[in-house]
Amino acid sequence: MAAARDTFAARGCSVLVVSQAKPELVAHYVARTRLPVPVVSDPARAAYAAFGLERTNWFAFFRPRVLWGYFRGMFKGYRVRKPNRGEDVLQLGGDFVLSRERKLLFAYRSADPTDRPTVAELLTALPSAPPIGGERAPDGPPRARR
Repeated sequence: MAAARDTFAARGCSVLVVSQAKPELVAHYVARTRLPVPVVSDPARAAYAAFGLERTNWFAFFRPRVLWGYFRGMFKGYRVRKPNRGEDVLQLGGDFVLSRERKLLFAYRSADPTDRPTVAELLTALPSAPPIGGERAPDGPPRARR
């Protein structure tokens, strides 16, 4: 996460994580993990609704891609945990890039619980930013989902 944050910072961007967990749980998580980016709490999921993020169904957790994603995480040391009270495990997430003028430049609405864009895909939403290191400049418009 720190490397990704630094890559965005080099392009003049900030990263913000929005969580549906209650503020005290977010504070505990940030203190325990030393997450290098700011995290805000949205237990009412107002931001999720504003960005058009949908809920999935229980069958989604049994799709091979999702199962593999969770197994891969467990092999890396992540533990599956019981959700905290008030958290909606069926709520899908997303990744968005906004301009300073609050214009939506990139939208990636997750199709399942393990569906996330790569850092490279998010960086393509910044076409006016100069390339870093040996990177080539983005060729076209950012990929948008749903």
